[in-house]
Amino acid sequence: MLILPPAPYYIKGELETEWLQAAGLGSLAAPFQAGLEVTEAQLGEAVRPLPREQAAAVRRRVRRLNRTVRRKKAATRARKPDIRDVFRDLENSSGSEPRSRSATPDSLDSLPSGGSGSPPTEWADAATPPDFVDSYPTGTHAPIARTPSAPSGRRARLSPPAPNSPPRPGHELFKPNELHWADIASNTEGIELLGYQRYGTVQGPRIGKERINGSILKENDVFMKHAPVSRTKSAASSQPLSFEHKFNLDRQMLEHDEEWPEHDSTVDIESLVESQFKKLQPLLWLELTALFDKFSLPFHKRKPPKKKRKEDGAVFGVALETLLRKDMIIWEETWSSVPAIIRTLIEALRDRTRDEGLLRVPGNKHKIESLCQLIEQQWYSERGGVQSALSRATGHDLAAVFKRLLRALPQPPLTQELARLFYHTYALSGSTQGRALNLLVLLLPAEQRATLREILRLVREIVEMSDTNKMSEHNVAMIIAPALFPPSLLLKPTDSLETQLATAANSCHVTEALMRWNDQLWTVPASLLAASQRKPHQHRRNNHT
Repeated sequence: MLILPPAPYYIKGELETEWLQAAGLGSLAAPFQAGLEVTEAQLGEAVRPLPREQAAAVRRRVRRLNRTVRRKKAATRARKPDIRDVFRDLENSSGSEPRSRSATPDSLDSLPSGGSGSPPTEWADAATPPDFVDSYPTGTHAPIARTPSAPSGRRARLSPPAPNSPPRPGHELFKPNELHWADIASNTEGIELLGYQRYGTVQGPRIGKERINGSILKENDVFMKHAPVSRTKSAASSQPLSFEHKFNLDRQMLEHDEEWPEHDSTVDIESLVESQFKKLQPLLWLELTALFDKFSLPFHKRKPPKKKRKEDGAVFGVALETLLRKDMIIWEETWSSVPAIIRTLIEALRDRTRDEGLLRVPGNKHKIESLCQLIEQQWYSERGGVQSALSRATGHDLAAVFKRLLRALPQPPLTQELARLFYHTYALSGSTQGRALNLLVLLLPAEQRATLREILRLVREIVEMSDTNKMSEHNVAMIIAPALFPPSLLLKPTDSLETQLATAANSCHVTEALMRWNDQLWTVPASLLAASQRKPHQHRRNNHT
């Protein structure tokens, strides 16, 4: 498994600053970088040409920046006192004798000892303080007042000892007592205890007896009779914890057939020139943010690692950009944004879409290793020989090589920065989910977008032959999802098994949605394209002569 380095953390305000710059509103980020708040006049001027939902998204980010600036200013004003300031007067204290830095404070010099360090003489005749443990059981003590939460029918938690009772050992004196009604609120002073229920669905290991606030609960205690705890739909008590159960429940709730919202969107993203795409990109970012905010989805773009991972191999484990650069240098191929090795494997798999269990059935381990070594060592020196070997290989061996190549990419096709945003679209459904995926796909770099397009075309052709190859849309999605959503980007080592299963099921949902909306993902929304081509509004001045 490819282990990616942990992403650096964003400092306060950095995420919002990068978002404003990506949305083409860098003028709103400049005051924050200078330690100032964005004024309402500056904000109003920037959001005036934007639609209402996009303007609301911008205002939310600017409010966060202003709040961060105010907190920084308040923290600067309220400086914590320095410990050196407390004892600074020791250096300049009066007295004929020299004093060291470890001397006592001046407040102790006024004691009867005269600063000699010995106890005063009048303290010598005082009686020795009695030992607390020895004197506790003897004598007459006033009864301890009950707290309002302790009913009269129950004894208080700290009841006085009986007269003439034998002294208790010291190790038992401070031993925690049993749990009583005084520890938990009960029916008193207008408060009625209706029931007791333990919160949460996952309980940790039980060590000995149940405890509340450090006290032991007895088996016959009324508080041990728990109310039934409701479970989530993904972990129902009557169903086993499984991937298929989680996937089927979520699919019934989220899957809806809807039409694409904009039928007049016919412009393909690949047909736009660089200058047009630069004008369109901020609008795509604003529209995506407004959509996520509308449905209260987390909008956190992963920060790319500053240190680039070293690429040791020639093909496997090499970034798409590096593979394309090699294709251009060695073969002068500039007409495609998909690396030649990926195109070759996809073409070979297209001829084998009728093979039963394609992508699912494992191939021959020895032949797979031989093909991988052949590609790694001879692809850029003997391309024709490698292509001949791939044409003779079985479909299952080719599929295994193809999956290994995709999973070894240092940057997945959905990129480290946008993979989490793709993943969170599982909470959407129908054309709303398709619109979010469409905006995310258009924001991908050209190499990742073109490679994703070829992958989705291949898997759709495999699904179209499902009557022959027995590979349904769900089966293909389960196999392709780990290549699009690497677990190292979505999970932590400490995540529970239920979290891992839910993440895998949600990743399959998004992968199926990508396959289902494949034809519309690459078209530019007509409304955003028209807005990017609209000239900025200019204020005219009337010149009177």
